[in-house]
Amino acid sequence: MEVNISNQGMDYRADSDSGMELSIVYGEQKPQEDTSMNPLEIFLSSLGLCIAVMLRKYCASHDIDAPEIRVSVSGDFQPGDDACRNIRARVDIPGDWDERRKAAFAKVAETCPVHNTICTCGHVDVEVA
Repeated sequence: MEVNISNQGMDYRADSDSGMELSIVYGEQKPQEDTSMNPLEIFLSSLGLCIAVMLRKYCASHDIDAPEIRVSVSGDFQPGDDACRNIRARVDIPGDWDERRKAAFAKVAETCPVHNTICTCGHVDVEVA
């Protein structure tokens, strides 16, 4: 998997080798009406979306009726911080679930690839061409 990022001014574009793309506007002069997320919001969204996708797959494969899955992701970050810390995810699947099923939902959420990457990736190699 590879994602290539390009930037001109405040416009940023990510193109994946799968053919998918993402565009944002970021900078001090960003128009107020622009609602694109900043990179940290996209990072937290990636975790929440991955958890939701894995839970949807789990529910489908176990014939669990879950019309809606909600995931809220938060982290401690203030402008000037070097990293987002204490990342938390809260899963809400409306229904009357017993503790065994809730534990299964939590286990599925903790095995999503984005969660695993955050927990196990101790280093990112950066090369300047």
